[in-house]
Amino acid sequence: MMKILGIDLAGKTCNPTGICILRDDDIRLKTVYSDKEILILAEKLRPDIVAIDTPIVHGNPRLRMADKILRRYGALPPSFGGMKHLTLRGTRLAEQLKTKYWVIEVFPTATAKLLGIYDKDFRKMADILGIRVNNKHELDAYLCSLTARLFLQHQAYEVGDEEGKIVVPYKKNGL
Repeated sequence: MMKILGIDLAGKTCNPTGICILRDDDIRLKTVYSDKEILILAEKLRPDIVAIDTPIVHGNPRLRMADKILRRYGALPPSFGGMKHLTLRGTRLAEQLKTKYWVIEVFPTATAKLLGIYDKDFRKMADILGIRVNNKHELDAYLCSLTARLFLQHQAYEVGDEEGKIVVPYKKNGL
């Protein structure tokens, strides 16, 4: 049984972070705030893979090839004003998680659009997926987990280069 941890990380700890624990068809969703809560959850779960919605950068945040490719799906560069806190927090958290787990960067909006289920109303997307969520962050965390599952099943791939790679699902007509 594969254990997948999906994280829709907030830029600041005062804002909600969505978490999805996916084991086969068992879906557990929750909202947390601190990195400590995330690390404790990971320690308890011991996931096979962690899929996190945050830019993971090395060095100074700048526009990466992956960001350019996914711009049409709404990706913002790590250097963009509102993304700086998220990039710093996310990179730090990803580095901590990488010491014990396989971590991939994902972008749930691109996943939803590539799978043809995107809607601005997160509740409609949750209905399409047949899941119950308390907020948009939990939905995005589920999409993070779903992307990781597709990646493990060879139905998703990495875009980008050595500066950063983002995993997205295949689309019949290509990206």
